[in-house]
Amino acid sequence: MVGSPELRARIEKAFVGVPVPTRIEEMRLPGRTDEDSYAMAAAFVGKPWTELPIETLFFHREALGSLSPAAYRAYLPAYLAASFASEDWMDKYGPDLRQYLLFTLKPWKHHKPERGAETIARLAALTDEQREVVADVLRFLVARWESEDAAEILRDW
Repeated sequence: MVGSPELRARIEKAFVGVPVPTRIEEMRLPGRTDEDSYAMAAAFVGKPWTELPIETLFFHREALGSLSPAAYRAYLPAYLAASFASEDWMDKYGPDLRQYLLFTLKPWKHHKPERGAETIARLAALTDEQREVVADVLRFLVARWESEDAAEILRDW
């Protein structure tokens, strides 16, 4: 299951042609002025998601939720694909990458309403095909790692 070429191909197909932000100002949510969000924006801006190495995704994982909806849509496939990359790095990078990805997909119904609004805006930018691929990755995380967070997100999906 890990490294599923079919799921990777579906991610690539669903996100082909998504515009990549070319200015740092387009990358961050309004009001995000912290250094971490700027560093992530500077590292990712203008680059297709397929060119971002796992180490770069890992380094900036905590700032994933600071991306604007358009930037999130452009770079979400990198984090989706990293969720099931090779076993070689899975123990080192996988748990954190998966957890921060799930954090950005969580509905936050019962606390932190501002986080819920950010999640709604991120998900509203996705097409139906992209949402289905995200759901399939969530199903994978439930099946492979018994992720309760992924299962919770799927129930609210």
